[in-house]
Formats: sequence, C-alpha cells, structure tokens
Amino acid sequence: MKCADIMTPDPKVCVPEDNVAVAIDLMWDFDCGSIPVVKDMKGKELVGMITDRDIAMHVVKHSCMHPAQVKIGNCMSAPAVSCRSDEPLDKAIQLMGKRQIRRIPVVDQNGTCIGTISQADLLSRAVDIELVIDLLRQISVPCAKPKEAAEVPDVAEKAASEKKKKDAE
Repeated sequence: MKCADIMTPDPKVCVPEDNVAVAIDLMWDFDCGSIPVVKDMKGKELVGMITDRDIAMHVVKHSCMHPAQVKIGNCMSAPAVSCRSDEPLDKAIQLMGKRQIRRIPVVDQNGTCIGTISQADLLSRAVDIELVIDLLRQISVPCAKPKEAAEVPDVAEKAASEKKKKDAE
C-alpha cells in the first residue's frame, strides 16, 4: 500500500505570514489538529507544519498574546517531516513513530503538499492493526523535557520551599 492510497487528499494549508488565528479557524472548521504550512498558496511547497499544541504552547509561553498577533512562521515546526505519495505506507508509519508525530504531510515529487496521513486515517482505512498499535506505542513514549523547561522550578515546589522557610523562622 502506498501513502497516496490512505492519505486525506487536498489538505487545507496556510503560509508562514498568516497569523495563528487563520490556522485556528481552519482547525476548528475542518476538525483537525494540524495544518501544513506552505511557501505560497500557488505552488504549495511544504515548508512546515503547525499543530494545535504548537499554537497553545507558543501563545501561553509568550505572555498570552492574541493569536491574531502571532505569525504562523514563529511557532510552526520546520522543516516538516513528510512522506512522498509514491512511497510505501510503512515508511510513513516508521517516520511517524521515530519522530513521535501523529500526522504527516504527504508531498508529490516536487515537494507540493497534496495530502496528510493521520492516526485516524490509519485506523479507519484497514491498515495492519499491529502496525498501528506499534505506532501508537512509539508516539506515546514521553519525551525528555527541554533543558530550558527542566531549569524552571515547579511552581508547587517553589511554594512549598517558601512555606518551609517561613515555618522555620
């Protein structure tokens, strides 16, 4: 089975210069959790991917700016991990597991975004269920926190530490 056989064709896309509200609207209207980001709307050359998690984490981390004030290019994942439409589906599943991603854009031989493959596509289109279970296991393994996050003390720990200091005085 090829990636083209299972992909959802003609995905909604956005460009890096769009604001995040555009991606949010597309995700809401089309009930999806990610949008491929393309260089321009004419050629649709894939340059990145933006997920609902990318948006939430970026907006919260940067003082809760309004999504209309944040450019997609500032919070998208780039370059996007992708597969080609003519490649075996197994390769897409391996990439998704290795990179711990739940959705993968599909490109043609020119790098034009022509589809996406999601966990739901894999589950609903009669793919080997054992492969899908293995993929879900790989995706679900917790990632190590980035060093920056590890250096920021937990709010609860900090409050408990301050309470102990007060109690000791």
